[in-house]
Amino acid sequence: MVVYGVNPVAEALRAGYPVLKIYAEKTFRDREKILPFARKRGIKIVKVGKKKLFELAKTEKHQGIVAVISPVEPKDFEELVQRTLETNGCLLFLDRIEDPHNLGAIFRSADAFGVAGIVLPKDRSATITNTVVKASTGAVFYVPFSIVSSFRLALKNFKEAGGWLIGLESGGKSISNYSFPFPLGLVAGSEGKGLSKTTLKLLDDTVTIPMKGHVNSLNVSNAVAIGLYLVSQQQSK
Repeated sequence: MVVYGVNPVAEALRAGYPVLKIYAEKTFRDREKILPFARKRGIKIVKVGKKKLFELAKTEKHQGIVAVISPVEPKDFEELVQRTLETNGCLLFLDRIEDPHNLGAIFRSADAFGVAGIVLPKDRSATITNTVVKASTGAVFYVPFSIVSSFRLALKNFKEAGGWLIGLESGGKSISNYSFPFPLGLVAGSEGKGLSKTTLKLLDDTVTIPMKGHVNSLNVSNAVAIGLYLVSQQQSK
């Protein structure tokens, strides 16, 4: 797996992920002290030109540095459920998020607000790619995630284990003064389509972010960020 950009590469190193090799532009300005840190860990560093970096990253937005790492491995779903129950925390379920930039931004918010983990369906969903890693600024290295064959069954199993399922969906109760139950499974739907009918049937409740503007809805990553912030505020009380 290839990771590019200053922050994603730095976070991969800080998180202790197995970085196999780093390619840096000959004129790379190492403000984050990435290269000395990598050398201390015995990671091979190769100085290359822009052409080689473009071939590796498949984009010009590499910021002069590319790392080759072992793939980010998903966790068992049961492990994330247990972690959520033990911490009385929040597990984030993403129902068919297809845009990798949105998924990366959601990982970033999940890390910022202390989510126990993220659950993704195997089909009709973005997965962990270089674009997601870049958009998350390396947060994918800190937030555990699980990929499940049956999203519906995962939701059902979480409820049976003692969790509550609350969906972010239009037409629900106002999230502004909503009292979230814990352990919580916060469920967000796909871009444009929202939550599927099968998912809605399993929810205990739905919440909506009240808006005063002229645009009908927020981007899903923005909506999730707001939801997770409010959840984290209630967890800290």
